[in-house]
Amino acid sequence: MPPKLITPDMTVLEVIYQYRQTAAVFRQYDAEAGVYLCCQALFDSLAEVAKKHRLDLDKLLADLEAVAAAGGL
Repeated sequence: MPPKLITPDMTVLEVIYQYRQTAAVFRQYDAEAGVYLCCQALFDSLAEVAKKHRLDLDKLLADLEAVAAAGGL
């Protein structure tokens, strides 16, 4: 199994910087989180974002990983 591209300790900014196409994934979670994650949580780790906004961390990681690995949406 290849190493994960996206890990829970990465910040939203790190993920978007390394995999620009993941911004669309974060936008999909904005309504559920109740904030614009790319603005309000830019410097938070994914684990912190999931905890703070009651998101399913495993699903968020899987969605981000799929887009990052594919190189797009």
